[in-house]
Amino acid sequence: MKRLTLLIAFLSFYWLSTAQVVIDSLNNKALNQLLIEQVERLAEDFDENIDFEDLLESYIFLSENPVNLNSDEVMQLVELQLLSMFQYEALQNYRRSFGDILIPEEIAMVEGFDPPTLALIRPVVYLGKDQNRDKPTLSKMARYGKHQLFGRYEQILEKQQGYLDSRYLGSPQRYQLRYTYNYRNKIRAGFVVEKDAGEPNFFDFTGFHLYAKDLGIVKAAALGDYQLSFGQGLTLWSGWSFGKAGSGSSVMKQARGIVPKASAVEYGFMRGAAVTLGRGPLNGTLFYSNRRIDANVSLADSLDGVELVSSLLETGYHRTLSELQDRHAIRQQVVGGHLGYTTDHFELGYTLHHTWLSVPLELKPSLYNQFYFQGQRLTDQGVDFKYVRGKYAVFGEVAMSYPLAFAGFVGLTVRPAGYLNFTLMYRDYGKAYQNLFSNAFGEGSHNQGQRGVYLGLQATPAPYWNILAYADQFQFTWLTSMVNAPSRGHDYYLRVSHSFSKRAEAYLQFRSRTKMKNSSDALVFSHYPIFYTKNAVRFNISYQVGRDFLFGNKAEYVHYHNADGNNEHGYSLCQDIAYQPEGKPYGLTFRYALFDAKDYNARIYAYESDVLYSFSVPAFYGKGMRIYLLGKAKLFNALTLYARIGRTIYSDRDAIGSGLTLIEANHKTDLKVEVVWKLPL
Repeated sequence: MKRLTLLIAFLSFYWLSTAQVVIDSLNNKALNQLLIEQVERLAEDFDENIDFEDLLESYIFLSENPVNLNSDEVMQLVELQLLSMFQYEALQNYRRSFGDILIPEEIAMVEGFDPPTLALIRPVVYLGKDQNRDKPTLSKMARYGKHQLFGRYEQILEKQQGYLDSRYLGSPQRYQLRYTYNYRNKIRAGFVVEKDAGEPNFFDFTGFHLYAKDLGIVKAAALGDYQLSFGQGLTLWSGWSFGKAGSGSSVMKQARGIVPKASAVEYGFMRGAAVTLGRGPLNGTLFYSNRRIDANVSLADSLDGVELVSSLLETGYHRTLSELQDRHAIRQQVVGGHLGYTTDHFELGYTLHHTWLSVPLELKPSLYNQFYFQGQRLTDQGVDFKYVRGKYAVFGEVAMSYPLAFAGFVGLTVRPAGYLNFTLMYRDYGKAYQNLFSNAFGEGSHNQGQRGVYLGLQATPAPYWNILAYADQFQFTWLTSMVNAPSRGHDYYLRVSHSFSKRAEAYLQFRSRTKMKNSSDALVFSHYPIFYTKNAVRFNISYQVGRDFLFGNKAEYVHYHNADGNNEHGYSLCQDIAYQPEGKPYGLTFRYALFDAKDYNARIYAYESDVLYSFSVPAFYGKGMRIYLLGKAKLFNALTLYARIGRTIYSDRDAIGSGLTLIEANHKTDLKVEVVWKLPL
């Protein structure tokens, strides 16, 4: 009776307020905006061309297969940082007190589920009975399973140098074919085939996966290609990880355990078998991976002709004769397990894995890499913990690589009020710590030879206002590839966002990163480290015009300077127009952008909308313009066509790229076409 009275009173107020209007207006836009911000920050953090297909795969799978808020599936929202652990705890407490949520409007009664949160999760959740006890049968799987098949073609239309001089052995087209099957998120299966541009073999990469979960004592099982993530990522975390892209209110990770790999990413995954068994608070995972990986292999300088590996490769390209020689050159085997103990508020885990290479790894001698992994065998183990209760969360992990090299961190997240979260974390990764599958929070892509203190903040000082900020002070305890001495730096970030109305929202973002590198001044010692700083300011606004048009404007300015006297500036201006007529089976997205960044150090990353399961985050530098047009048309109930054509035109050069990717022109045109066939429930 008490719950019914509260619900009636709340609904009376709720329908008279503007919260529902805001939620409906944002809908999928909020989820898309979060993905864009995460990807752009990931690209900036790692300063390299990262394949985000696994991340995009997770978002699309969630949008096409919503989770039940009245079940443990809601933990998937925490894994993708759509919900915080505090919000998850509040939801579970509400269900324990009042039972399952009955109608969508009731969600807003849960503490911490404000209008922006509801807008974010609304497209990817539903309300129903917990189906964890539903046992799959062949008849159910045949009747209710979802099938999806898609094929993609893409090509740069201008001829690159590698094709003109026949160094690239294949055609300039890139092809991908993928099939997936899903039965109520419990049974998943599929395969993927891909050929990159320039590769001669259409089946250059092939992969398959078979996955099942929530089958009694079998919590998860995988055969074929899969990913593993445990603890906070320091001991074992294959695949993508948010890093600082999910920073602010918390950097605490929620491990996914065993998950299938359905993408065409050619590195950083397992191939073999894995299973998680559990009963009550205890669970255990065993896994084995055996696959061939790319590597530079050479004969040792000895009479016996012993093979050695000089480097492990992750590009996935096999276009030239030398790249083909490196393809699948050695075998990598990984075996290990994880033990976990989980209660309502506490998690404790122990992870152990051993990696074996069929050919010993021997790096080219250098001062900075003398603590990198070399040899044929590597053993890693670690202990992780997490305690979440009320307004506090404590988390951390300690890991060790053989012999006796340690790394660890500990963090505290506090929510003193519903409108304020902050996190304090300290990390110390030993210079001798070695791990091929470590993906924890840190500066750069190596969890080795660094220590730092991180402070993050998220606040909602007023309705529809949000502040996200962090400060990260770090130091590298050993040399790096660009600094021949221990170095230090900092990373500051501030983002203020506001929803003006149901049709418009905007944010202003500032980021300042300071690090060190070797001086290039010939008048001083060539290896003397100097500071360099990159400041970036971005303003973004999106607004709806009429019922069918969505506009977006983005302006960004970058300033780079260092102690050698280099002083570079860059800017970009973007105009986005999306035509999405309500109730129509088609839509168009258009972008016109100008950029001027004369030096690569002042480059600007810009997310671009793309065909399904694909997107790009190009780094613009030089002076020019970028336009693209993306179209989507639903031809039949189960068949959808995507097509995108883009063109980049430079006004300060007559050639684009270098080496085998050189184009003897001031423009580059890219084309993508994709056909998706879906058989729904």
